[in-house]
Amino acid sequence: MIGLLGAFIVFLAAGFIIMRELRLHRREVWTFAIITCTGFVLWVSIEVDHPLDLNKAISWMIESIF
Repeated sequence: MIGLLGAFIVFLAAGFIIMRELRLHRREVWTFAIITCTGFVLWVSIEVDHPLDLNKAISWMIESIF
């Protein structure tokens, strides 16, 4: 689990460094951050043997908005 967290931090930092060098727009940086964090949550849910059901998560988000 610590290795997964370490790999996440390394890849997130490397991605931000590369994006800064490429001078990308903020929207692209936010998209990268959101997709990366979503992937991290999915991998953690698999590691702790409690897989995340994306359909339930999305429906909960929609219901909480309205």
